[in-house]
Amino acid sequence: MTSNEGRSIPGSDRLRWHRTGAGAVGVALALMVPAALENGVVPWSPFYCIYVALAVGLPLVWGTYRFGPPRAVRWWQWALCPVVAVGCQFLGSIAVHSLSPVILGALGVPAARMSEPGYDMGAMFDAMFQAAAPRLGLEVARVRTLYLGFLVLWAGLGEELFYRGYVQSAVRRRRGPGLAIVVAAFLFAIRHYTQMGLLWPHYPWAAATAWVAIGFLFGLVLGYVYERTRSLWMPVVIHYLFNILPFVLG
Repeated sequence: MTSNEGRSIPGSDRLRWHRTGAGAVGVALALMVPAALENGVVPWSPFYCIYVALAVGLPLVWGTYRFGPPRAVRWWQWALCPVVAVGCQFLGSIAVHSLSPVILGALGVPAARMSEPGYDMGAMFDAMFQAAAPRLGLEVARVRTLYLGFLVLWAGLGEELFYRGYVQSAVRRRRGPGLAIVVAAFLFAIRHYTQMGLLWPHYPWAAATAWVAIGFLFGLVLGYVYERTRSLWMPVVIHYLFNILPFVLG
């Protein structure tokens, strides 16, 4: 893949609407609608195929991504990818297992309830898989394997193409890199709220918010790496490693 980012528009000195910062934010918000529907009401929930197709396809069609040749990434930058991924997983684990209970306790949540789906991320996912199994006619373990495999396969490439390659790049043109990184990370993070739609109306707000918060911080890291390298190679590799590490480490 090569870069089409910043390509001029024949016959016009203005950016097309989807290449503006406001346009990119609007597209990101609009795509949360099919994501929410596919994680809640459609027969194939919780698999969000339409959202994935649009999130991957639109940046490719519009050419709003920047990869460059892999050889442009220096060897030490490739070596940093697993270090960054492990570091982010480590900090995320601390947030989930140490910081989150402290915050929940300060908010008055009894310790006995902190392992419930509403407050614990692992229990939240288990509850979602249990809700999906009868609707899909599959065993819970099978749904878990398919869903997590689905996430691992597409998210590293698809989310980086969309949120860093498209949204961050579009916002950066007029608003600068700092705001672009924050906006892209925020949209990347809050989209994760939609993935627990099957649990409505008993939505696990506390556990989902912890997941979104971790996603926001991870998005900031990925956005910073993209800004420094101006290439999606490192963010994509870091994202894949981050998602695969829990399976490797058990």
